[in-house]
Amino acid sequence: MKKLAIAFLCVLIWSSAAWAQINISVDIGTPPPPPRIEIIPERIPTGQIWIEGYWFWERGEHRWAAGHFERERPGYHYVPARWENRGNMHHFEPGRWEASHEERREDHRQGREEYRHDRGGY
Repeated sequence: MKKLAIAFLCVLIWSSAAWAQINISVDIGTPPPPPRIEIIPERIPTGQIWIEGYWFWERGEHRWAAGHFERERPGYHYVPARWENRGNMHHFEPGRWEASHEERREDHRQGREEYRHDRGGY
């Protein structure tokens, strides 16, 4: 019974970690090389978006992550990876999925009449 409980706990921990999105930012003194030119396929598979390639820092050097298609996530939008200059350092923010708030705003306004208030010259 104890082995079964441990196995269940391991599966539970693994499955929750599979949904987690880990983002690690990096600050270094060396700027990344210019972006590589990638040929984006003309046909975009249904339900997919193109994630542009980018330079990242690993084991003391810049490495290229090639562009690729990724499945769209309903209710989310993709924020691409980017490098920012911060004084004499170069800061890397990895790409990530963020919740889209656009849909919620549209939903809560449906069915309401537009009302314009005359503020008397203010």
